[in-house]
Amino acid sequence: MSQPEAKALEEKVRALVSDIQRFCIHDGPGIRTTVFFKGCPLRCKWCQNPETLRFENELVFSAERCIACGDCAKVCPNQAIRFDRVPYTIWQNCKSCFKCCEVCPGRAREPAGKEYSVEQIVQEILKDREFYQPEGGVTLSGGEPFAQAKFLVELVPILKREKIHITAETCGHFNFEAIKPALLMIDLVLFDFKAYSPELHKELSGKDNELILKNLHRILELKIPHQIRMPLVPGFNDAETELKNIANFLLSLRETELWLLPYHRMGESKLKKINSELKPLGLKSYSEQELKAKAEFIASCGITVRTFSFTIPGK
Repeated sequence: MSQPEAKALEEKVRALVSDIQRFCIHDGPGIRTTVFFKGCPLRCKWCQNPETLRFENELVFSAERCIACGDCAKVCPNQAIRFDRVPYTIWQNCKSCFKCCEVCPGRAREPAGKEYSVEQIVQEILKDREFYQPEGGVTLSGGEPFAQAKFLVELVPILKREKIHITAETCGHFNFEAIKPALLMIDLVLFDFKAYSPELHKELSGKDNELILKNLHRILELKIPHQIRMPLVPGFNDAETELKNIANFLLSLRETELWLLPYHRMGESKLKKINSELKPLGLKSYSEQELKAKAEFIASCGITVRTFSFTIPGK
């Protein structure tokens, strides 16, 4: 490789992606390819994708795949792997060098993310193009995709030229001016609203919601197509006072719909595979009856509530 070619390769914008899931039906309209970018500014206690939180790469250890061959421990330069009947990882010693991943025959040890260029992501998305009609496309998720502003400012115009429908999921905590050129070309923004109270929002996610509310206002002012969604977590953000405040806030913005995303425990199985600061909540998911009761309360405040299984019109 020539020196100019090497320099051009170094200057290419890249992003860490934890997963690319195909044939998704809950991440926007139609059949979609969902790209999970790595890195998020929030630390929501119920996060369903904890492997996407850190902006840097990290080790994922899936013990159920391990055949206990011991090769990983032999190559680890930091004594981060030991065997005591079963293998375990000493996370404080792990430096994410991924030498263990290179020798693992069962893929029990893998990096959480893979680095992609814009061109490589476009190639992955276009593989599924024939399945997108009539209303499917790509969903940019994470993590927080809008934290990858430089990458998306290059990616989104290419997808638009290819006539790919673009949906983006966001927690709302991002640099608006940095992402604005891409945001104006996105077809649908799925905006997660976790709590109205700044104190409660900080308790649940590690940050208050001042920037999030500002960014929501900006999206509405620019008339960017959107859906406002609320992850509903038992005992955390589902008190009637909080739900009523959220409904009143939405009505003040002339917003009349809210999608509820009821808590489930699928993300907790991932926590034992990584060195996470999050802990399992051990909560029960809502029953259909319990979820409908929460939805009916919000609807009584004048907001139409939608879930993937039912809709309750606002009253």
